[in-house]
Amino acid sequence: MPTCSSWLVVYHPSYQKKLLDQLEKCLQQAAIGYSCLATSGNFARDLKRLKACSNGLTRVVVLGGDGTLHLVVNAFAYTAVEVALIPCGSGNDFARQWRVSQAHWLATALRAPAQRIDLGRINDRYFVNVAGVGYDAEVVRATQNKKGRLARWRYSWEGLKHLYTYSNPQVRVEIDGKVTNQRQLMCCFANGQFFGGGMKVAPDANVTSGALNYLSVAQGAPLRQAVALLFSYFGAHTRLTQITTAVIKRCEVTTVGLGIEADGEYLGTTPAVISCQADALLFVVPR
Repeated sequence: MPTCSSWLVVYHPSYQKKLLDQLEKCLQQAAIGYSCLATSGNFARDLKRLKACSNGLTRVVVLGGDGTLHLVVNAFAYTAVEVALIPCGSGNDFARQWRVSQAHWLATALRAPAQRIDLGRINDRYFVNVAGVGYDAEVVRATQNKKGRLARWRYSWEGLKHLYTYSNPQVRVEIDGKVTNQRQLMCCFANGQFFGGGMKVAPDANVTSGALNYLSVAQGAPLRQAVALLFSYFGAHTRLTQITTAVIKRCEVTTVGLGIEADGEYLGTTPAVISCQADALLFVVPR
């Protein structure tokens, strides 16, 4: 267990040691008291360890990807602890929307002020980027323990394979009292713009809007769905007829037994209640 310091560096042990060394050197030069915590891959255990470090903590620097950020967000939502990010994971989808370099993220983590941003919540779990129900959750489950340099290609391969094997079940969704019940490939709830290794699933999403962007993909032939996914890399999928979008604050998926993922982490199965948690996190946003 790390000792209590004003700053905490949370890192995935398989990521770049060179970058960790660089960050530690910068913190030492700035005379900032810090400690380090390496994640273990066990969410419940790591969450408990993080919360045990919260006394006197002012800023957490996340050295990792969306999964490591997801862990930290769940530890420090609705607290006075600031969360900074230096993206170096396999996907880094949340960071993509700012279009800045890793060096810029490092400088931001060290010097920039924090501001309140929104989070999403799906059942008892917060998410910072995107949560999904259905096809994308099954792809995440198939690739959950296959991280590393080839993770993006594994995700793409499993995504293509699941287009032909996923059953497109009947999904009942309730938004603002309006119920839809149709066969769907997936439905997504976006706080950030990108997921799945670069798909711009929610081009208009904004982390300070006070709402989530909802997107559903209706049942269709595998080739047609593949085209929709290809278009999503350019943010051009929303014009397709099988795509439905909305801006929401709360939603319920009442169908039982569909897979759930959030920030690339498989969480279990529906039913699910999804909501926007406005101003829930102090995040160090690059400028």
